[in-house]
Amino acid sequence: LFPSFLVTLSCLSAGAMLGDILGSFIKRRVGLKRGAPLPLVDQLDFVGGAWLLLFLFARDWFIEAFSLDVIAAVIIITPLLHLLTNYVGFKIGRKRVPW
Repeated sequence: LFPSFLVTLSCLSAGAMLGDILGSFIKRRVGLKRGAPLPLVDQLDFVGGAWLLLFLFARDWFIEAFSLDVIAAVIIITPLLHLLTNYVGFKIGRKRVPW
Protein backbone atom coordinates (compact mmCIF):
# COMPACT_ATOMS: atom_id res chain seq x y z
CA LEU A 1 0.00 0.00 0.00
CA PHE A 2 2.70 2.51 0.94
CA PRO A 3 4.67 2.51 -2.35
CA SER A 4 1.51 3.10 -4.39
CA PHE A 5 0.43 5.81 -1.96
CA LEU A 6 3.80 7.52 -2.42
CA VAL A 7 3.40 7.38 -6.21
CA THR A 8 -0.09 8.87 -5.94
CA LEU A 9 1.04 11.72 -3.68
CA SER A 10 4.04 12.42 -5.91
CA CYS A 11 1.84 12.52 -9.01
CA LEU A 12 -0.64 14.87 -7.36
CA SER A 13 1.96 17.34 -6.10
CA ALA A 14 4.38 17.25 -9.04
CA GLY A 15 1.52 17.22 -11.53
CA ALA A 16 -0.06 20.27 -9.92
CA MET A 17 3.22 22.17 -10.17
CA LEU A 18 3.83 21.04 -13.75
CA GLY A 19 0.29 22.04 -14.70
CA ASP A 20 0.84 25.48 -13.20
CA ILE A 21 4.13 25.83 -15.08
CA LEU A 22 2.43 24.82 -18.32
CA GLY A 23 -0.35 27.34 -17.67
CA SER A 24 2.25 30.09 -17.19
CA PHE A 25 4.03 29.03 -20.37
CA ILE A 26 0.77 29.22 -22.33
CA LYS A 27 0.05 32.68 -20.94
CA ARG A 28 3.49 33.94 -22.02
CA ARG A 29 3.06 32.48 -25.51
CA VAL A 30 -0.20 34.37 -26.00
CA GLY A 31 1.49 37.59 -24.87
CA LEU A 32 0.12 37.96 -21.35
CA LYS A 33 2.37 39.48 -18.72
CA ARG A 34 3.15 37.90 -15.37
CA GLY A 35 0.11 38.05 -13.10
CA ALA A 36 -2.33 38.76 -15.93
CA PRO A 37 -5.53 36.73 -15.69
CA LEU A 38 -6.42 33.95 -18.12
CA PRO A 39 -9.78 32.53 -17.04
CA LEU A 40 -10.05 28.76 -16.58
CA VAL A 41 -6.34 28.26 -17.30
CA ASP A 42 -5.52 30.04 -14.03
CA GLN A 43 -8.08 27.98 -12.13
CA LEU A 44 -7.66 24.53 -13.67
CA ASP A 45 -4.07 24.18 -14.92
CA PHE A 46 -2.89 22.52 -11.71
CA VAL A 47 -5.83 20.10 -11.74
CA GLY A 48 -5.07 19.05 -15.32
CA GLY A 49 -1.40 18.51 -14.52
CA ALA A 50 -2.17 16.42 -11.44
CA TRP A 51 -4.72 14.33 -13.32
CA LEU A 52 -2.37 13.79 -16.25
CA LEU A 53 0.44 12.44 -14.06
CA LEU A 54 -2.00 10.34 -12.08
CA PHE A 55 -3.40 8.86 -15.28
CA LEU A 56 0.09 8.10 -16.59
CA PHE A 57 1.64 6.66 -13.42
CA ALA A 58 -1.25 5.63 -11.14
CA ARG A 59 -3.97 4.83 -13.65
CA ASP A 60 -5.81 2.29 -11.50
CA TRP A 61 -6.05 4.73 -8.60
CA PHE A 62 -7.15 7.54 -10.91
CA ILE A 63 -9.92 5.43 -12.45
CA GLU A 64 -11.05 4.24 -9.03
CA ALA A 65 -11.00 7.69 -7.40
CA PHE A 66 -12.30 9.92 -10.19
CA SER A 67 -15.70 8.97 -11.55
CA LEU A 68 -17.29 11.26 -14.13
CA ASP A 69 -19.35 12.83 -11.34
CA VAL A 70 -16.23 13.64 -9.33
CA ILE A 71 -14.45 15.03 -12.40
CA ALA A 72 -17.43 17.25 -13.21
CA ALA A 73 -17.65 18.46 -9.62
CA VAL A 74 -13.94 19.32 -9.53
CA ILE A 75 -14.15 21.19 -12.85
CA ILE A 76 -17.14 23.20 -11.60
CA ILE A 77 -16.16 23.80 -7.97
CA THR A 78 -12.43 24.47 -8.34
CA PRO A 79 -12.71 27.69 -10.40
CA LEU A 80 -15.39 29.03 -8.06
CA LEU A 81 -13.30 28.33 -4.94
CA HIS A 82 -10.19 29.70 -6.63
CA LEU A 83 -11.91 32.98 -7.52
CA LEU A 84 -13.57 33.27 -4.10
CA THR A 85 -10.37 32.72 -2.12
CA ASN A 86 -8.44 35.13 -4.35
CA TYR A 87 -11.12 37.78 -3.86
CA VAL A 88 -11.06 37.31 -0.09
CA GLY A 89 -7.27 37.58 -0.15
CA PHE A 90 -7.58 40.81 -2.13
CA LYS A 91 -10.18 42.25 0.27
CA ILE A 92 -8.08 41.53 3.37
CA GLY A 93 -4.98 43.02 1.75
CA ARG A 94 -3.02 39.82 1.06
CA LYS A 95 -3.25 40.12 -2.73
CA ARG A 96 -2.75 43.15 -4.97
CA VAL A 97 -5.29 41.97 -7.55
CA PRO A 98 -8.57 40.09 -7.08
CA TRP A 99 -7.66 37.29 -9.49
